[in-house]
Amino acid sequence: MTFWDRLQELLSVHKMNQTELQKRLDLSQSFISMSMKRNTIPRADLLMKVADYFKVSPRWLMTGEEERGFDVKYSVVINNKKIMEIGYLLTLCDTDYVEMIGEFVEHEISHQKTIW
Repeated sequence: MTFWDRLQELLSVHKMNQTELQKRLDLSQSFISMSMKRNTIPRADLLMKVADYFKVSPRWLMTGEEERGFDVKYSVVINNKKIMEIGYLLTLCDTDYVEMIGEFVEHEISHQKTIW
């Protein structure tokens, strides 16, 4: 996956389109779509703007690698929008809270209950 693929995933998770993002980041009207078509390497300022806006690391945007736990990079494997939204929101939570939720999910799975 490329930066542009990961950006598209972020837009999907946040229910945004390219036009909305361009307005929020003060980019020219067709900048993202043209860059995606060309599959160019993003400029450093764009990389930082996108990372700051979506609260993800520039490293993850460029490489798909991240130190944090669950992230939107798993969307290709999971392919479930609701789980992806929950997973993304968990990355913004305190570690203790995430651990507590993880324990709850493990407990529910081990007891074969439906949690969704």
